Amino acid sequence: MIRNYFKIAWRNLQKHKFYTLINILGLSLGIGCSLILFQFITYHLSFDTYHHDAKQLYKVVTELHLDDGSVLFEQGSPLAMLKAKTNIAQIKEAAAVLRIHNTTVALTQPGNTIVKLFAEHENVAITDNHFFDLFDYEWEQGNKNIALSEPNTVVLSHTLAQKYFNNQDVIGRVIRIDNKNNFKVTGVIKDHPANTDIKADMFLSLSTLKNIYPDVAEPLQNDWGWVNTTTAMYFLLPDHVSPKSVETMIRKMTVNDLGDRAKAFHFKLQPLSEVHFDGRYSGVIERSLLVTLALIGLLLIVIACVNFINMATAQSFKRAKEIGTRKVLGSTPSAIFFQFMAETASITFFGALLSVLWVWVTLPVINNWLATCLTLNLINDFKLAVFVLVLLVFIIMAAGFYPAMLLSRFKPVNALKNQLGQNAKSAGLARKGLIVVQNVIAQVLIISTILITLQVRYLKTADIGFNKSAVLMLPVPDNAKSKTDFLRNRLLAYPGINNVTFCYQAPASTADKGGSIKYDSRPWEKFVGRTIMGDAGYVETFGLR
Repeated sequence: MIRNYFKIAWRNLQKHKFYTLINILGLSLGIGCSLILFQFITYHLSFDTYHHDAKQLYKVVTELHLDDGSVLFEQGSPLAMLKAKTNIAQIKEAAAVLRIHNTTVALTQPGNTIVKLFAEHENVAITDNHFFDLFDYEWEQGNKNIALSEPNTVVLSHTLAQKYFNNQDVIGRVIRIDNKNNFKVTGVIKDHPANTDIKADMFLSLSTLKNIYPDVAEPLQNDWGWVNTTTAMYFLLPDHVSPKSVETMIRKMTVNDLGDRAKAFHFKLQPLSEVHFDGRYSGVIERSLLVTLALIGLLLIVIACVNFINMATAQSFKRAKEIGTRKVLGSTPSAIFFQFMAETASITFFGALLSVLWVWVTLPVINNWLATCLTLNLINDFKLAVFVLVLLVFIIMAAGFYPAMLLSRFKPVNALKNQLGQNAKSAGLARKGLIVVQNVIAQVLIISTILITLQVRYLKTADIGFNKSAVLMLPVPDNAKSKTDFLRNRLLAYPGINNVTFCYQAPASTADKGGSIKYDSRPWEKFVGRTIMGDAGYVETFGLR
């Protein structure tokens, strides 16, 4: 019987080709957009959830309370926070990650002759073995328990190992960082997955910090007021320990170290599950936006279903004689109902196939545009397969139920005579109501799109207090002043270059929030404030106002 339903449904779809094509296209757009939104949402919700202790991991973030009453929220924390592991028994494990920007990596021969030179911009970090106890990485070579135990050791990702040494055995090989320090490779790990905010491909041993930053290593490791946005601190807490209780103990340590300055620094424990979503601390996307996108996906499906219902009810009256004939020949209302549901299921199935095709074609463009790694694999992605199945069942029931009920209630004699006054009247009222709903949803989406476009345009054109056009930023090694002066003079020799400055960040970039400063022969002094390091040409080059 079911096979017969679908055979007849196929004949009807072939008979009404234009009607079928319009419905398939409409449903495919709705299903396709929903698939993309579902994958986008699940992609972001999956960030850093794969670590074995993800629910007990916390990142230390900073609230900087200024004298004017304002509060700055900073994703970084002081490296000195590592002392909390020793003094607070409730902290099961702790690890620090200090990022390094714009690093040069050299392969050398005996005599320090450089054979190959590479530039790494944002994928280098300083840490220790405890980091690999907290976060899950697959090791190809080396031992995670001892890989970074000694100074001047480094762990590379698979990609960097191949990049530097091709297919050779890399354990024991030496690389030179910034033409200053040699590091021995002690481990190789598989590349990190896309769904993580802890993106690093090279890990230098923390015990080498004094060699990397000889001038500031001591205050960097001991000053609780040196809040660096490039430094991240992670704590592992037991299940029964409240993060608030640990925050209280950290507060006491802060007061002991900073004294009166401690009122400015408030350190909080942010669950790892919230790192990706908390915009105050440089989170990538807000959870509220994901909820909004889910709602938009639902509205798109509703519009597609409403469009299908309107067309199906309009088409049903053209099929009145067909329905009347079927009933005269013995078809029951239930048989006609299931016959139309089979037609709806067929259209939905073909719409889903078309949606999968165009989503598969457009995903590379979407990934490039949104900087994501969305995939479409219905075989291996269980969540996606379940979503598609539930979505198809929902569409078939939502879009097919009312038209099927309408067709099955036609009286044989009235259907044969095309006298469907009461049915037509009720169907007409239903269609008008659905059209109103469809138009309201469409107008809400259009108005929202216009408002978002205007807001984005404002953000692009607003005066932000410095010049951002015709300013080009290039990463360069942190070299001696004689070399930077030489490069500056060579660049200024070109007529199209008006100013040159060497700095660590642009004016709107993240900055350090306090720390220690040394003036002339005076001892190190602690301070609170936002700091961006640049040379004498910084103000003029960026046109600060």
